[in-house]
Amino acid sequence: MSSDEQREHAAETAGTESGVDTAGSGAGAGTTSRSSADSDAHTTTSAATGAEAPLVSVQNLEKYFWENDSLLDRLLGGEPVAVRAVDGVSFDIYEGETLGLVGESGCGKSTTGETLLRLQEPTGGRVEFGGENVYEMDNGAVTDFRQSAQVVFQDPFSSLDPRMTIGDIVQQPLDIHDVGTTDERRARVRDLLERVGLSTDQLDRYPHEFSGGQRQRIGIARALALEPEFLVLDEPTSALDVSVQAQVLNLLEDLQDEFDLTYLLISHDLSVIRHICDRVAVMYLGEIVEIGPVEELFDDPKHPYTKALLESVPRATTEERERDRETLAGDVPSPRDPPSGCRFRTRCPMVIPPEDLQIEQETFREIMTARERIENRDISLETVGGEQIEFEDGSVPSADVPAFVDLLHERLFDEPLPGRHREVVDEALAELADSDWEAAESTLRMEYESVCERENPGLGEGAHPVACHLYGEAGTGENAIDPDTWS
Repeated sequence: MSSDEQREHAAETAGTESGVDTAGSGAGAGTTSRSSADSDAHTTTSAATGAEAPLVSVQNLEKYFWENDSLLDRLLGGEPVAVRAVDGVSFDIYEGETLGLVGESGCGKSTTGETLLRLQEPTGGRVEFGGENVYEMDNGAVTDFRQSAQVVFQDPFSSLDPRMTIGDIVQQPLDIHDVGTTDERRARVRDLLERVGLSTDQLDRYPHEFSGGQRQRIGIARALALEPEFLVLDEPTSALDVSVQAQVLNLLEDLQDEFDLTYLLISHDLSVIRHICDRVAVMYLGEIVEIGPVEELFDDPKHPYTKALLESVPRATTEERERDRETLAGDVPSPRDPPSGCRFRTRCPMVIPPEDLQIEQETFREIMTARERIENRDISLETVGGEQIEFEDGSVPSADVPAFVDLLHERLFDEPLPGRHREVVDEALAELADSDWEAAESTLRMEYESVCERENPGLGEGAHPVACHLYGEAGTGENAIDPDTWS
């Protein structure tokens, strides 16, 4: 979404009530974790038991962006290509709670937030707010929804119009929705600025005259102008200094407690998620892979991707100096062509081998990584062997094939594979000596195809569901690894 679009949507969909004491959330304020009473007051119990209907219900939400879909592409016979930014996401948010949405950059978090607010039109799925389908609302109902559901954007520098004073910025949603008289609107703006920790004598100043943290406070005041029930916080502190992050987070918590706000907090910062959220949804490549209460998810993560995310967090203690961190193989796949089955299986350290195959988990992971490189044509065959082996017209001379296979094996594997696995893999590598990628793929697929690539595991139900075959029927097989053995 461009800067101008952010400002336009913010003006239409901005919100707050009056009356919050920001003492303790100004300069120098430190972060404080939620008390157990706060957590109990939010969704932890109601969400787990289903004792009440959710305020926001997202069901199989999809948002695709299309490439090669212009008129010229169609005239030339090009096929549209879907970029699956959000692909079948489901979760509920209960009144008064904060749900965190976490994952690597590019996994679809911000697109999810924008689409559920109808800032972007969905490709499929359903979003209910207060029991009403957001995507079936007429213009009048959408206007009411805009007052009840607001957004705070990630970048406080581009989401504020530099040509408007901050007083006009905060007042704009009140003008658009025709709330109160001119004097009442101006009084509301002054009150809002005070409540977010700014002075009323700054009304006529422009955004460039403020620091990043102050600009984000202005964005929060604008979002609260229409007294919303629900806020999407799209990485609200990622562009700020660490000390300022603490102040803004404390301010958001104060506002939530005072006005019974409900938050969807989008972030890649796990410390922020743990500090402010009641529950957490973990997202990978357009899909939700795990949802659970925040302390339970941090203390006992289920999905291998969640474990890897938590493993990547730096530990600020001397006891962690010798910690041997586990790392993930490979790169994040493209949403243009996501993997079949479980989308995390191309990098998963616990991918399940075929039932009748005798193989160590680490060996199977290495073979799966090599398979991915072959399927993605991510191997430079011409450079294997350097000047020792000629590679002309897409093939290696028959006499050099054994040497080519040995050198390529050394490139792909840290250690030689044992017994039968060495034979199968070398047979596939020999096919590459003739640049026959399809034959190499077929040889490896016949021997090593996993349930993880055939079937996409559903998220399931309950208070802490996880989308992973390790927790289903496939996880009870002889070759399935114990999820608790990797952390």
